[in-house]
Amino acid sequence: MKINIKREYNYSDVYLVPNECVVNSRNECDTSVVFGNRTFNLPICPANMPAVINENTCEYLAKKNIFYVFHRFFHDQISFLDKMCKQNLFTSISVGVNDESKAQILNIKNAGFNPDYILIDIAHAWSPKMEYMIKFVKDNLPNSHLTVGNMATGAAVQDIESWGADACRIFIGPGHACTTKVMTGFTRPTISCLLECVAAATKPILADGGIREIGDICKALACGAHMIVAGSLFCGFDQSNSDIVEIDGHKKCIYYGNASEHVKIGSGKTHIEGKKIILDYKGNMDNFLIELKENIQSGISYAGGKDLSAFLKCNIITVN
Repeated sequence: MKINIKREYNYSDVYLVPNECVVNSRNECDTSVVFGNRTFNLPICPANMPAVINENTCEYLAKKNIFYVFHRFFHDQISFLDKMCKQNLFTSISVGVNDESKAQILNIKNAGFNPDYILIDIAHAWSPKMEYMIKFVKDNLPNSHLTVGNMATGAAVQDIESWGADACRIFIGPGHACTTKVMTGFTRPTISCLLECVAAATKPILADGGIREIGDICKALACGAHMIVAGSLFCGFDQSNSDIVEIDGHKKCIYYGNASEHVKIGSGKTHIEGKKIILDYKGNMDNFLIELKENIQSGISYAGGKDLSAFLKCNIITVN
């Protein structure tokens, strides 16, 4: 038996210490981030979940120059890629590791498409299947920028980078609708996991899940995250792929994880590690994206800089 009991920290356990402001206005602060060979307007994107994103969401975000990843449960990827390419919009898809996903990659290749971004998306990426799938994607679509997820240790990041990943997506279990930690006992607190993985990485780290408030985005950036992935934060908008219902006269939306029964029902799939929750309906996403940018700009000003790199200068303090 291996015992290694130590305190680790979540977003809610820490805050950032302000530095001297160097800008005259927060509007001067630049929230853009380079990922792959493109520069995006914000360092955050929606999770690739059916409860959050569909074709229209992808098109909406691409036109606003915000990164997205289409979820892997959409099977007509050729028509999606064709639609986006005809509009001269960047393309970003996700696949799994099984035979169906290998067939999708070959179909995309044979149809003459080369997605700008591909995410290989499974719950536990540190595995022989993932090592094989990374090579398979790189052999068939070598020009696509390849992100791999998810994992939760520095050792996993080092291995997966060595297998050929261009970026790693981390965290297991912190999502709002995820029950992995409840059902299996496995997870890592977000701050501690992020610091360990960033220290081990030589390529970008995407922090996936656990965002409960916009300030958590700034905390993740201060820990070295290159980009933040959020699910429930992007659920419930007119442009989201959310199921909108009325409860007691109020509009609500249904949010669920990729491993929830809501996704897997009727598919014959097992190993349910997600739940369905009810969130408030949020209206038009335009206003939210403005709020996101303005809050991150404010964070940059408190961090004492003019762009996202300022967060790396911040001291992080524990509060619990």
